[in-house]
Order: sequence, then structure tokens, then C-alpha cells
Amino acid sequence: MSKKKAKTEKILDVSIELLKSEGDFGISMRKVATLADMSLSNVQYYFKNKDALLIAMADRYFQQCLDEISSQSELAEQQDLKPLVHAFLAHGLEISDMCRIFREYWALSTRNEAIEDYLSKYYQTLAGILSDKLKHLAVDESSLGKAVSIFIPYVEGYSITAKSLPQDFEVMSAVLSDVIWKCLRREM
Repeated sequence: MSKKKAKTEKILDVSIELLKSEGDFGISMRKVATLADMSLSNVQYYFKNKDALLIAMADRYFQQCLDEISSQSELAEQQDLKPLVHAFLAHGLEISDMCRIFREYWALSTRNEAIEDYLSKYYQTLAGILSDKLKHLAVDESSLGKAVSIFIPYVEGYSITAKSLPQDFEVMSAVLSDVIWKCLRREM
């Protein structure tokens, strides 16, 4: 790993830990510099300001999510849908720290236009990738749009609330698969 990449990763690691433990109000460029054992100007060399740092932190996680979705096989029939839904829901359960961070980003987006724009672009990209994965199962564009519009918010919310819900993961994975299938086939 190059020296520049190592410093960038160190800054991001420190920043993510701060976001997890103290929320976005706990992150300042000066605090990040101190915890990363760097000068403020050095941190600002890599990240111009707090918004640039927050976006870079989000990129680390969101790009991983998009890559995982993109790597999923093409869906050809109804049976292919359940493993996709299962993988999405399982991913949300496995990354509780990232869910905590993601909640911070949602909160930030209500008061920070740069983060709001970033999240909007992320969800548009996610919707496009998911649409590509599901289009072979959909009877038309409208049914595809409905399926994607149910799928994404459910998975996002499930990652936060799953441990408190009365039905277990396997049951909800099957339910969501059925709902998405019905949307794709215009049965809803």
C-alpha cells in the first residue's frame, strides 16, 4: 500500500470510529488530525473539509454495497429472487456498526445539502443496479419500478429494525421475496 493510500485509510478509519462513537458533531478536522497523529494541514491535504471527509467515508461503505449487488448473478426466474432478497437482508444484519453510521448519514442529510445530494445519487445508482437485476422478471417498467421502490426502503429499514421485529429473518426474507415477485408480475 502506498504511503498516500495508507494515510488516507488511517484518516478514514479514525473518522469512522468518531462517527460511530460521537456522531457527526463529534467529528472535526482538528480532532481527526489529533487522533490520526497528523497535522491539521496534512488531513486537509487529503480531505479539503468535513463534507469531503464525510463523503469519502460514505464512499468506502456504499461502494462496497454497490459492488456486492453488481456481482449478483442475473435473475431469470422466481426462484432466483429469494437468494437475492436473502443476501440483501442478511447483509443488513451483519453490519450493525455500518447501520449505526448509516443512521448518522440519514440524520446528516436533513441538515447538510452535500450529504443529501450524495445519498440521493447513491439511491439512484442502487435503484438502477437493482432494476438491471430484476428487469428480466418484470412484466413492464411500471411493475419493475414498484418492485424496486418496495425493495430498497424495506431492506434499509430492516437493517435497523430487524432485531426488534416479531418475525425472524427467514420468514421475512420469504415474505419480501413474495411481495417483490407479485409487484414484478403485476399481481399487486
